[in-house]
Amino acid sequence: MKSSFLMLASGMLMLLGLNACNLNQVDSSQAVYDEDLKEIDAYATTQKLNGKQTASGLYFVITKSVPSSKKPSLGEEVMFTYKLSLLNGTVVDSTAKPAFYPFGLGALLPGLEEGLSLMGEGETAILLLPSALAYGTQGNSKVPANSVIRFDVQLIRSRTEDQQIDDYIVEKGYKLTNKSTTGLRIIKTLENPTGAALATNQTVTVKYAGRTFRGSSDFDAGTLSMILGLRQVVSGFEEGVGQLRVGEKATIIFPSSLGYGSQGRANNGVYVIPPYAPLVFDIEIVSAK
Repeated sequence: MKSSFLMLASGMLMLLGLNACNLNQVDSSQAVYDEDLKEIDAYATTQKLNGKQTASGLYFVITKSVPSSKKPSLGEEVMFTYKLSLLNGTVVDSTAKPAFYPFGLGALLPGLEEGLSLMGEGETAILLLPSALAYGTQGNSKVPANSVIRFDVQLIRSRTEDQQIDDYIVEKGYKLTNKSTTGLRIIKTLENPTGAALATNQTVTVKYAGRTFRGSSDFDAGTLSMILGLRQVVSGFEEGVGQLRVGEKATIIFPSSLGYGSQGRANNGVYVIPPYAPLVFDIEIVSAK
C-alpha cells in the first residue's frame, strides 16, 4: 500500500501556532485602532522607548543592533526566542528553548512576523502590537480581547533549506555519499554492490521511515510498493530510491522543492510537514521486479 504522506501534496494550507486568531475575527475598526495607538504611545513614553512605528501600527525598538546582519527571507526557517507580555507587565508566554517557524507564510501573529522581518540575525527588539496585529476581538485564555501586547524577541538566525540540510548533516555526523543537482543528499548506511540496480517501470518494495528536522518522531513509516518512474510518490523519495540497489539502505535528505513545497502537508488541520520543510527518510530497498 502506498503511504498517504508520500503521495503528491493535496494543496492544503493551515496555520501554525502563535497565530491563535482568525484574521476575519480581528476588529479593525478605526476607533479600536486609534485607541491602541494611543495606548502604545503612552506606554512607549512611560518606558522611555525610542522606537519607530510602521504603517500597520507596529511599534518596534531594536535593543541590540547587529549592523548589516542577514534578515529573514520568504520560506526560510527563523530561529528565535521571545517573551510575550501584556502592557501591565503580566507575562503570558515565553520560550524555554528557541522557537522555529517558516518565515513569511502567515504562520505567526502578523505583528510578530512583521517585527521579525525588520530584524537581522543576532538582534533583539521590543515589539508593541496593536490588537489587530495580535489576538484581535477574540483574545485567548490569557490575553483579553482587543489587547495591545508586547514581545521581547531575539532573532537567533534565519536559514535557507540548503543551510538547514548542511547543518543537519554535520549535527548528525553523517558521511555524505552523494549530492545531486536537485539538492537530494544520500547517505548510504548499507551498501550491496552485487544487488540488482533499479530501472524505470519496475515495482520496487521499500521499507521507510520519514521525519522532519524538528519532529519529535517519524511522521510516517512502513513498507510500500511503487512503480519506479510513474511519479506515484514525492519526487525526492523517488529519486533517492532510484539511486540504490536491492538490499541497500540509506538515509536520504531532500529540500521541499522535491517534497511538499510551500504547501506542506496537514492532518486534521495540524501541520505534519510544515511548508518549506526539508525531509529525511531512512529507506531500505527490499525487492524489485
